[in-house]
Amino acid sequence: MGTRRVEYQEAFNKGLQWVLSMQNDDGGWPAFEKNIDNSLLTMLPFNGADAAAIDPSTADLTGRTLEFLGRDAGLTARHLFIRRAVRWLQKNQETDGSWYGRWGICYIYGTWAALTGMLAVGENPEHPSIQRGVEWLLSIQNPDGGWVESCTSDQEKRYIPLRQSTLSQTAWALDALVAYYPKPNSAIEKSVQYLLNTMDKADQEIYPTGAGLPGYFYIRYHSYPYIWPLLALSHYKSKYETIINNL
Repeated sequence: MGTRRVEYQEAFNKGLQWVLSMQNDDGGWPAFEKNIDNSLLTMLPFNGADAAAIDPSTADLTGRTLEFLGRDAGLTARHLFIRRAVRWLQKNQETDGSWYGRWGICYIYGTWAALTGMLAVGENPEHPSIQRGVEWLLSIQNPDGGWVESCTSDQEKRYIPLRQSTLSQTAWALDALVAYYPKPNSAIEKSVQYLLNTMDKADQEIYPTGAGLPGYFYIRYHSYPYIWPLLALSHYKSKYETIINNL
């Protein structure tokens, strides 16, 4: 077992070094290639060039990378590359407090990733950017306790709601709130109840929550309505178990 653990650690370290090597010069992370962000390429004469021709840093990928680096690699803002990524997120926050997520739908997705990422590497929860992000999520919670967003957000470049909450987007928002709040509040409890009451209908959730090419290509990941709620609920239970048991 000792040898196997060494092999696992070696593989982990190689993967970690690769992730770090992919950080863009601006501090964020791309999807496929490093520093492919020349805006001149977006002028190529084909539909979707503004999204497909370049691979810039995005809030969702930068936030997800930071969560991995903080939660699994134990890295914090003591490291310059972490501070650069946090600054990139704070610089690229929308005026309403949200973040735009490129590979999911859309502002809920990006805000979840940014908040969980910054908090995982030890950014102060009282920082104005984190406060504004949390406030934005709370402001768009549906009466049923869930969250939802239209695919057309990525075309309009602003949050566009729908009526019926989705499990995936509710789980993203819940996970961000759990990462922020030291104890559960009414917004968290309402979203937990929404997930618990709706999970048995996960196979009926057909609205896409994955983004491919804005305005052209969206993805329905069949596993999302199961995986994200389970992860969010597990984080909820892990963080608040002692509090819940003492109620």
